[in-house]
Amino acid sequence: MAYEEILTEVRGRVGILTMNRPTKLNAMNPQMDRELRTQIAEWNEDDSIGAIVWTGAGRGFCSGADIGRFEARVHGLETNERPEPPDMSWIEMVKTAKPIIAAINGVSIGEGLTRTLACDVRVASESARLSFRFLRVGVTPEVASTHYAVYLIGLGRTLELMLTGEIVMAPEAYRIGLVNHVYPDDELLDKAVELAANIADNPAWNIGQVKRLVHQDYLEHDIDKVLADESEIFRMSQGRDAHREALDAFRENRRPKFH
Repeated sequence: MAYEEILTEVRGRVGILTMNRPTKLNAMNPQMDRELRTQIAEWNEDDSIGAIVWTGAGRGFCSGADIGRFEARVHGLETNERPEPPDMSWIEMVKTAKPIIAAINGVSIGEGLTRTLACDVRVASESARLSFRFLRVGVTPEVASTHYAVYLIGLGRTLELMLTGEIVMAPEAYRIGLVNHVYPDDELLDKAVELAANIADNPAWNIGQVKRLVHQDYLEHDIDKVLADESEIFRMSQGRDAHREALDAFRENRRPKFH
């Protein structure tokens, strides 16, 4: 499928999604959002893709929502045409998608940061700068960031970063747990693809169940329920071909071939 505002590439079992509005620092608009969702949905149905890397073209990951739309709304210049609402929220899409690694190159501001929080892994370039800069433009945080940020970096840090709108450099983002890894700028994409390939090598059904269990149970305080959920999926996994292949590979002293 031909896109106007994203680029796609496949390396082995990894699909690479690149936001492609570099002159706007990949500011998010409805068309780019729609194209991202369309390609993620397509790869979710493609058995040859096991994980997705999401990054930005040029010197920024995403500078947030396209400010032009905000200005148009404030000044009453928007047309009556409205973008068609998505079938599901961005959060629900990411939760149910193949594993997504956000490779944050350069600026990651506002929506450009909050959209990454539900991703499975976040990695950043050494030059990355991240900020919940909503109050600085007179709006408030969204994309469930007031939920996910607390679980990633804690209540105190979340409040400080959201209330100040300060910019966090990559090393500090790593230190506080906002990103999992920091890499040299020229190595970021290759490292992200390497990580994604490592994930994608695992059996797809099991990957999906791990994501489902984590998102379902990380807020669950009833440990007996968590144990029951895990035990049920563990029992089911033992009856699948991937488990038998892993056992055969162990006996034959080789790597399992899940795909």
